[in-house]
Amino acid sequence: MIPCVNPRSKSLRRVLLALCLVTLVGLLFSHKEQIVNTISPRWTAYYKSQIDLIENYIRFEEMEEKQKTNKESSTKPLQPDVVKTTPSPKPTEKDRALSTITRKTTKTTPKLPNESINLQNESAILQHVATQRPNVATKPQNVITSKSSPKTTKKRPPSTTFNYLGNKYATDETHFNSKCPNRIRDKLRSEEFQDMFLEKIPVLQWKKHAQESEYERLKKYSGAQGWMGVTWKTINKTLNLLNSTGNAYMFDTWRGQSPCIRCAVVGNGGILNGSGMGQEIDSHDYVFRMNGAITKGFEKDVGSRISFFSFSTNTLMNSLYAYGKSGFKTVPRTPETRYIILPDHDRDYLIVLGALTNTIINEGRDKGKDPAKYFGSNLTTEHFKILHPDFMRYLRNRFLYDPILKSKSRDIYRPSTGASLLLAAIHTCDQVSAYGFMTPSYEKYSDHYFDSTYHKVVFYSNHSFRKEMILWQKLHKAGVIKLYMRD
Repeated sequence: MIPCVNPRSKSLRRVLLALCLVTLVGLLFSHKEQIVNTISPRWTAYYKSQIDLIENYIRFEEMEEKQKTNKESSTKPLQPDVVKTTPSPKPTEKDRALSTITRKTTKTTPKLPNESINLQNESAILQHVATQRPNVATKPQNVITSKSSPKTTKKRPPSTTFNYLGNKYATDETHFNSKCPNRIRDKLRSEEFQDMFLEKIPVLQWKKHAQESEYERLKKYSGAQGWMGVTWKTINKTLNLLNSTGNAYMFDTWRGQSPCIRCAVVGNGGILNGSGMGQEIDSHDYVFRMNGAITKGFEKDVGSRISFFSFSTNTLMNSLYAYGKSGFKTVPRTPETRYIILPDHDRDYLIVLGALTNTIINEGRDKGKDPAKYFGSNLTTEHFKILHPDFMRYLRNRFLYDPILKSKSRDIYRPSTGASLLLAAIHTCDQVSAYGFMTPSYEKYSDHYFDSTYHKVVFYSNHSFRKEMILWQKLHKAGVIKLYMRD
């Protein structure tokens, strides 16, 4: 402390006053946490959250700057290398001889019974997957798409937000190749989408993913983004039932002559009411629909075919309850229809398990329910496809990232069912047309095309419809999708 004096000059008094103020500020700063805690516990939480936001923002800025630098110095493919390699020494004559012997003895790979993805007879063929299924234990894809030099890589302090996001994913090549000359993936490889698109992201999960190492990796993430809250027993039983090509590949029923698979993804937006798009929609090779997909009475506007019907158990039950009076009273069961499950909870795995084993669900929230009531009986394993948690986390982190992920409400946020289905189609189809999705003129139309009276679109925190709308505009402008916009 500064001793008390009785200075006579004004300049001395000013100097002493300045010193006192500096000392007071220093004391307040050194005891700021105690003072803030005493005044308001809420302010403490807010203060710390703002510090975290600033730190995370700085890290994002550093990552973006590094990506720009890497982009200018590298023209290599988007898939990152996560293994540090060193130059191999010049081979000797002995090494060449050994290498020749090795190539002769390992030239062919035997087929794996009941596990290989054999699509030799399909148009959208995967030549390199015909004899051996993709290895899920390959090195994970990193958060940064462009390759960076190990010498310039800086170690960053751990971040709760980044650990939560889980920006590392397994790799899969099931939908990697196609003979289509004008494919979506070619456009997604462009510079515009290099910070979003990962070419080898797994889209569907099936038997090969039923590994305890995968369970340990994915149980850290909640909701659709992982296996948290789902027991290994349930995961193991369910995925082992999904043991065919139809569970790993979206278009196992493809028998078309064209090299390009054309898909229509139909949302439930009011923009379709009076559109007259039904015939155009049904003319595609495959038609995707979701949730309260009512077609009866609306065929002229939305068509009637349902190749894939997508839902989570939660959205399905809500749709049956909310849209029953409008005509959605049962799950679609046409001979063509396959089901794409968005796994939000353990109940999604349990309903598939019950449906494929013709048993009553014996645990969880839906205990006592009979899946046959919804899907019918005598289903085959090919009827069900389940989106991969890595794919859902990848969509959230890269295509539809939202600041809510930095808040305490982050667990409730994920892409909507419609957005998840459209992006799944974009990652598997060769060409995609989207109908009934939100456009900038959404206020002109009712929430759903089957509404009897005008219902205003309602926005919720668990999805970001506006962010999804902006993404659809971007993809449409880039020619990735053809978006129906009535105006």
